[in-house]
Amino acid sequence: MAARGEDGLLRQALSHYIRLRMKKLIYFLAFFHLSVIAVVIFHGLDSVVHKGWWEKPLAFICSINYSIWQYGFFSPDVGKSSEVKIRVFEDGGSVKEYSTLNGFDFYTHHPESLNRFYGFKHHTATDTVFQDLCARSVATRMLNIHQDAWRVDYTMRSIHYPRISQFKPGAPVDTVAFYLTTFQLR
Repeated sequence: MAARGEDGLLRQALSHYIRLRMKKLIYFLAFFHLSVIAVVIFHGLDSVVHKGWWEKPLAFICSINYSIWQYGFFSPDVGKSSEVKIRVFEDGGSVKEYSTLNGFDFYTHHPESLNRFYGFKHHTATDTVFQDLCARSVATRMLNIHQDAWRVDYTMRSIHYPRISQFKPGAPVDTVAFYLTTFQLR
């Protein structure tokens, strides 16, 4: 009978010990999680990430899972954007223009996909291989949609809005094309 009492006490002590350890583990994980969020929000690792070999893999992962979004209040990227402009030349002489700044969403109607696409555009702006792959995909899609098209122009432009100190109503917006290519069938 005494063994049963000791066994119950031992279980109780073990249960209490496990609860204390789990509580400490949960507190530690919550602290770690909030610390990671704080470092990301305040761009604490930007200088390290942008110089390392992991920059492109992290950029790709971020653009897919949308985990580190850089367009918040504390972001150095505020005021910059990019645009994809597509011009399709048809046999009759007409030219159809598509621009992501004017509402063209690459036939994507899901808001989360649009956000991921915007992150993808931002991170691939310096990679000509990705740009070329995207341009070829877009040209193929446009030629399939517009059966009488003979030329597709694809341009990625960087949009720079004036800084707050330089801003005044009607201030010009600087537009710089950083990638452009033409696909021609004739």
